[in-house]
Amino acid sequence: MIYGAILAGGSGTRMKSIDIPKQFVEMEGKPIILYTIEHMLAVKRFDYLYIAVHANYVDYMKKLVAERVETPEKIRILLGGKERMDTIHNVTDAIEADHGIGEDDVIVIHDAARPFVTQQILNDSIDAAAKYGACVAAVPASDTMLHSVSGEVVDDIPVRSEIFHGQAPDSFNLKHFLDMQAALTEEQRKAITGTSQICTMNNQPIHMIPGDTINFKITTDSDLAVVRSILSKDKKAN
Repeated sequence: MIYGAILAGGSGTRMKSIDIPKQFVEMEGKPIILYTIEHMLAVKRFDYLYIAVHANYVDYMKKLVAERVETPEKIRILLGGKERMDTIHNVTDAIEADHGIGEDDVIVIHDAARPFVTQQILNDSIDAAAKYGACVAAVPASDTMLHSVSGEVVDDIPVRSEIFHGQAPDSFNLKHFLDMQAALTEEQRKAITGTSQICTMNNQPIHMIPGDTINFKITTDSDLAVVRSILSKDKKAN
């Protein structure tokens, strides 16, 4: 089985221009999360897609899927958790309850606020997770990276050719992922900001597959402006 997971549990926003979670902001007549869902469902290899959302948005999400997704039977909506790993734990618990865990099952974990993930990235993620057990999408760093402990003084400048920007999805053999998840301490669970850290915290290798600059995460007001521009151009082109 191949499962997709969309993490949409955030309830707040750091953006000054909006007052709702960014994944629910409408662009060209659609909330951002719907673009993410559509791009993932375009990959027919997914058996099911699990979407974890904040309690305040569960009803809205169910209505959105029922009314605007062509294959709602492939989608399961559930509650997100307090931290990122809590949300993922809710997803894996739901998968296990619904279908059990097979030796060759794969899970592809994506961010709701990365609406332009490509089919190439998703297919490569599935293949690499099946082959290596764990993988993450990444793009080479294009800027000089500065390392600073204090945030005020540069401690060192890493070799740029060895530095990559991690993206989502993070993808895993599901059984391997559950074993690593169970081995985390509570402190490690709270410290995780990117899902692939579960591998480094367990001293497990994680394979990199090529990401894409279009697969950016919406985190700022400027990012929203870029999304609006991309979708506007796409609409005119069609």
